[in-house]
Amino acid sequence: MKLNKSLKILSTAAAFSLLGACASQSPAPQAQMTQLPDWVLTPIIENGIADTQCVSATADFNVLKNKATALGRAELAKQIEIKVKAMDKTYQRLTDTDEGSSTGGTFESVSKQLANKTLSGSRATKVNYINFPDNTQKLCVMVTMSPELTESLFKDLVKESGRSISPRNEAVLYERFLAKKAADEMEAEFKSEN
Repeated sequence: MKLNKSLKILSTAAAFSLLGACASQSPAPQAQMTQLPDWVLTPIIENGIADTQCVSATADFNVLKNKATALGRAELAKQIEIKVKAMDKTYQRLTDTDEGSSTGGTFESVSKQLANKTLSGSRATKVNYINFPDNTQKLCVMVTMSPELTESLFKDLVKESGRSISPRNEAVLYERFLAKKAADEMEAEFKSEN
């Protein structure tokens, strides 16, 4: 009888210990990530293009800022490439329905040169040291292309492509160029190619 009672007490103590251990575990990775600022997790500038890059705080502030800014600009270039692919895809659909068929690559052929020129106008709009859930500190930089710069890039793409586009179709292309959904679709396609 005493043995049975001792086993029950031991079992109960073990169960409480196990529950206590489970309760003290760190939050799930998703919960940890939500502790980061929105501008780090989801960099957004309305009608523009934005990206945030974070680098380990292991050097001088200016070195880190320059490194994160350069990484951010490289990501902006990728976003532009993705957006241009989406624009080309939309243009092909528009010309297939309005004017017969067309060939691809209309805007892609001029995009790299124009993107590099336009990226020089991008700038770091937020900079801060951030403590990450893994107990590391990083310097994060949000790099943006203003709405005006983004619109200017789009207009230059249309102009340099040599294509005659109706104002209605140009508006459709611009909306598609800005659309996050289009960028998400093209990013998935871009990743599958690499």
